[in-house]
Formats: sequence, structure tokens, C-alpha cells
Amino acid sequence: MEDEDPMKNAAFVVTLALCLASTLAEAGNITVCSEGCDYSSLKAAVFAAGEGDVVIVESGRYYDHLNANKKIFLLGVDTGDGPPILDATGSGSPLTIAADGVVVEGLRLINGGPASAGILVLSSDNVIRKNDASNNYVGIRLVGSNNTTLRGNVASGNLEFGLMLEGSSGCLVSENVLLKNFLGEAFDDGRNSWDDGAIGNRYGDFDDPEEGCSDDDGDGICDAGREIPGGPSFDRHPIAGD
Repeated sequence: MEDEDPMKNAAFVVTLALCLASTLAEAGNITVCSEGCDYSSLKAAVFAAGEGDVVIVESGRYYDHLNANKKIFLLGVDTGDGPPILDATGSGSPLTIAADGVVVEGLRLINGGPASAGILVLSSDNVIRKNDASNNYVGIRLVGSNNTTLRGNVASGNLEFGLMLEGSSGCLVSENVLLKNFLGEAFDDGRNSWDDGAIGNRYGDFDDPEEGCSDDDGDGICDAGREIPGGPSFDRHPIAGD
């Protein structure tokens, strides 16, 4: 067997290191605000973002119908004037997630129109946490989404449902607050986990003793579980009211 050429090995190592450095350099932060940031348009920032980039959205109102069609992290930051607001002005969804692996945190999404949602999810393996999707037709709607996590969101005052899962499975839904949604707090026609084994969600129609939620041990969790309309899903640990 011929001896390996050390010069060839060294060249290979250098080439590999340069490729890794190039890959890491492609990921970065992109800031969005009215002035002084990388972009003033949220749609332009997402268009410019690469796979794995963090798009940091500062306080302000953005009149966008945003399509997250690549794997990015959308991070809303309250810079003094409240969380950033995506306003669909009554037509379509403020945010549609079309790519797998998207993370969305810290946004307020309002005025989603008919047959839409504050956040419309058409993909899988996403994480949607600590957002406010109130005052839409549906707060957060998953369609054909698998293994997506919905945690710590508020979806209240919507004209239809707070959370709506259609044709979705393997999703984790926990620590969300769903109050005063007109057609119902939640709907799920698939098989998904509506608690994480210890904490479920708060439902405006099931958070006090008169509605079936007693909390005799005072741990903040209802002593009985709650069925989720639409299919077999069940929240074993609903959150009791204040």
C-alpha cells in the first residue's frame, strides 16, 4: 500500500476548515426597526436572511403578510414600546410559516382575516413560543403540521378558535392561554399532546370550579382533565384560573 502524501492531507484539512468557516459565517443576526437597523421592512429582512439566521424585530407596527419560507428564527424584542406588531389589516395572515424548523418568539400578530390566522403553520418541526395571537379569525392554526411545539402563547378574543390543529400529529401544546374565543378555545382533529406531562393550557371555558376545573390542592392545575374538541386529544393538566 502506498504511503499517504502529507501535503495532500494538509490541503484537505485546510479546505475543510475553510468550508466550515464559510458555513458559520453565513449564519448571523439581521435587525429590523423603523430606523438605525439593517432593514426597516420586515419582509425585506426575511427575504435577505439565510438558512439559520436570526431576524431580530424591534418594537413597532409592521403592516406585512410575512411568509417564512426558509429555516430562520424570528425574534421579537420589546425595545420600550411593547412587542413588535404584525398587522394583516383584516386580510390574510400576518405570518405564514411554510418552511420546516422555523422558530418564532416574542411577536404580536393581529387582524388576520377570514380563512386565515394570526400565525398560519403549513410545515413541521417548528417552535412557536411566547407570542400573542389575539384578535384574529383564528389565533394560531396548524394545517398538516407534525412535531411542532406551541408553548407559552396567548390566543384570546379571536372570532373562531384560539388554537386550531387540522391534520396535524405529534405536536406539543403547553402553557398557552386561550380566553374568550368565539367558536371555542381549541380544536384538534388529530393526535397531539396538549400538556407536557405536568402543565397543560388555560382555557377560558374551563378554568374555575363552575366549569369543571377544581383545584383542591392549590397547585394551579385543574384536578380533572379537559377534552379537546375535534378528535381524541386530551389535556391532562389544564391550568386553573387566578
